[in-house]
Amino acid sequence: MTRPVIALLTDYGAGSEHVGALHAVVARACPAADRIDLAHDIPPGDVRRGAVVLARLAPLLPPGAIVVAVVDPGVGGERRGLAIGLHAGGALVGPDNGLLAPAAGRLGADRAWALPTPPGVPATFHGRDVFAPAAAALALGAAPLGTPIDPAGIVRPHLPAPRVAAGRLEATVLGADRFGNVELLAGPEDLAAAGIGIGDAVRVDPAGAGPVHAATVARTFSDVPSGALLVHVDSSGAVAVALNGGDAAARLGAATGAPLAITTAGGARPAI
Repeated sequence: MTRPVIALLTDYGAGSEHVGALHAVVARACPAADRIDLAHDIPPGDVRRGAVVLARLAPLLPPGAIVVAVVDPGVGGERRGLAIGLHAGGALVGPDNGLLAPAAGRLGADRAWALPTPPGVPATFHGRDVFAPAAAALALGAAPLGTPIDPAGIVRPHLPAPRVAAGRLEATVLGADRFGNVELLAGPEDLAAAGIGIGDAVRVDPAGAGPVHAATVARTFSDVPSGALLVHVDSSGAVAVALNGGDAAARLGAATGAPLAITTAGGARPAI
């Protein structure tokens, strides 16, 4: 990598002044760095969603890239700021609240530092005042100005495992994208373990949030009629529920963090 790369992931909102502040700090300290906006639409304070998205996007970056990730509802409190060095070079920089751990696990963390908070900075914008400056310093080849810590002690997010039985998969709703596709904390191996496969008629039960809905397990949206629900494995390898031509999240009323069950059509509750 001939030029340093600094990538940004936050819950600040795309186009917000907070995102602009991160860019400005990095550009001033390390003008040679290429800056990449990975995502700024993480739901506010949703550390679990941010952690999953970061873990899927960070491996797409070139080796040696540095990521500033900020989803930090505990900013200014007791949680640590971190810089995590990666096996292939580069680093993850952000709060030690579970946000960084899945990406560090995928990329390999071989060292870490607890970052100090400079005296006199505001308590509520460590993205600008702590993490972006640390990332720029790393991009310039400086060692982190922090205390070495054991990477094994990094905080990990709570990612509930799916519950699998014959003909039934129950998993936690991670969230929905802007198209209304509902992503679950489950993968294709969980569908296979439940004996649920392509072409199966299933029922989708949003854990008491509303009625049970009929759906089909399919490969892609157009494999079902317009306006019909499908269960599929999305482009990130997660089990998802979608509505061909519509908003599955609105149809189901499934809440982030709530369980959602997918059962074969022989289930007890009627579907609509």
